[in-house]
Amino acid sequence: MVNNKIREELSQRLKNLGYHLIRVKLNELNGKKTLQIMAERIKDRKMDIEDCVYLSKHISTFLEVEDPISSSYTLEVSSGGLARPLTIIEDYISFKNNRAKIILKEGFLGKKTYRGFLGGVDENGKILLETDEQEIKFNFFDIEKANIDPNWAIKNN
Repeated sequence: MVNNKIREELSQRLKNLGYHLIRVKLNELNGKKTLQIMAERIKDRKMDIEDCVYLSKHISTFLEVEDPISSSYTLEVSSGGLARPLTIIEDYISFKNNRAKIILKEGFLGKKTYRGFLGGVDENGKILLETDEQEIKFNFFDIEKANIDPNWAIKNN
């Protein structure tokens, strides 16, 4: 899959530049392809327009040389935004105590979508989520999609 190949190739390159790769997504709409790259600075998880321009130049150069996409496309480089996707297990540790929305691949306890505060990852590698009703544990690979819920504040301890 093109997304995975690009992710593998870009991840270390961005890390060397001081950035963490959040997501790579190739979309096609009405015959036009768009390659979306989400990233953030490693040191403070921020990303401003200057960062986007800087990374766009580096990523464009890499893509021109490697040419992983055979047809024309538009490159978009952005931050994760307020509803930042949670794409790797380390995100669930980094964003502990943040409100999140998690959509599972299959139903669990009668539903697929859960909202609650992230509790990190337990000793067995299960992701902890504290909902209004209970604490739930998920396997990372059971998650279809997850992101920070921008409509909620960080939990106070």
